[in-house]
Amino acid sequence: MSSSPRVACPPFHVQTAARGLKNGYPYFDHHDAVSLLWANKWRPNAAAGIYPFFDGNVEDFDPIFAELVRVSGDDTAILSRPDEYGAPFLPVAEDLVAQAEKHLSAGRQEQARELFLRAAAVCRISRFPIIRSAHGEKAWSLGKAAYEKGGRLLDPPVIPVSIPFAHADPTAGDATTDIRAYLRVPQGPPPPGGRPVLLFICGLDAYKTDNTPRTQAHVERGFVTVSFEIPGTGDCPAAAHDPQSTDRLMSSVLDWVDANAGTYATDTGKICARGISTGGYNAFRLAHTHAERMLAVVSQGGGAHYLYHPDWIDHQDQMEYPFALVEALAWKHGFRGENAVADYRARGSKFSLLDSGILDRPSSLLLCLNGMEDSIFPIEDGVLVALSGGRKEIHARSGLRHMGNPGGEEIVYDWLDRQVANHA
Repeated sequence: MSSSPRVACPPFHVQTAARGLKNGYPYFDHHDAVSLLWANKWRPNAAAGIYPFFDGNVEDFDPIFAELVRVSGDDTAILSRPDEYGAPFLPVAEDLVAQAEKHLSAGRQEQARELFLRAAAVCRISRFPIIRSAHGEKAWSLGKAAYEKGGRLLDPPVIPVSIPFAHADPTAGDATTDIRAYLRVPQGPPPPGGRPVLLFICGLDAYKTDNTPRTQAHVERGFVTVSFEIPGTGDCPAAAHDPQSTDRLMSSVLDWVDANAGTYATDTGKICARGISTGGYNAFRLAHTHAERMLAVVSQGGGAHYLYHPDWIDHQDQMEYPFALVEALAWKHGFRGENAVADYRARGSKFSLLDSGILDRPSSLLLCLNGMEDSIFPIEDGVLVALSGGRKEIHARSGLRHMGNPGGEEIVYDWLDRQVANHA
């Protein structure tokens, strides 16, 4: 039994603060129709070029969603049929790639880069929220190929690297393939002592191809970034169903960072990490399981314990997330088949950082950042971690939802910069 303090819930904070409730929990009308998902939830983000539409162009998506509304009869049930949902996207992505290749052949690198990255963004939304079908695999492969071509033209470029999964345990379900990651190294000479390193831990739906503005901001501040997926998502070879697989994943990545410090002129005393959304759970865990190897860790929008509460799981599909979330989370945690959601509801708590005693361990410097009104992962999880003792800070942003945006990004950049500067 963990000695860490508990937070009394349910009820969860969002149940008391939200204006529109259904069955006692927040309800969002984008679940009622594909047209509402696009008009109310996603088109404003696409027009602004913010998550999950980083690198995208809204004009690429308007006709796609018009077609989805038509073929579905505006019924959101299509969102749970990944092959049917994804079909209108790939012709658009393939056309963008073809245009990009023409510009590249003509030496117009800036135009080529933009089109390759736009194609990758279309592929991202096509396989959203998780890769769980033949179409998803195809979209992921096409999106990676497009992103890597565009990424080579970024400044600094995106460099695909293969990290040996040295701590893999095949008996626990790990694959023995390499960890496929993306590396970005700041241009110019390194500072005395070497560059700081940022492990960019991806989320449920946003992978290493999907966070260009975030890694750009970090490299411009002097960090070498290493971006990779978490178990159950993207290319990650770690076993989805095993809570300890992420520890083996992180040990392998950290060993590679240490071994390549000379190659990239990095300071292994200044290794930081940032986990976004579902990857925030892995960041929370990393801060405790590898405290001695980490300078500072940020969990932005992460869960830890209460996200596995049956009452929360029972209502997640009506809240903030654009799609039905529980099925995707069940898949990510290794629960597959006809009873996946029921099994996740019954046994997902095996991942709890509280029940497993992880939160009782010493931690590195840790920032718990989220919005008070997050209805994807409850703010109570950040409070729980912050109260568990050690070198932890919490920034719970009033009136804001998942990840504490807008404004959360700048908090992350400034906080990490301060930790590196203080360690000089």
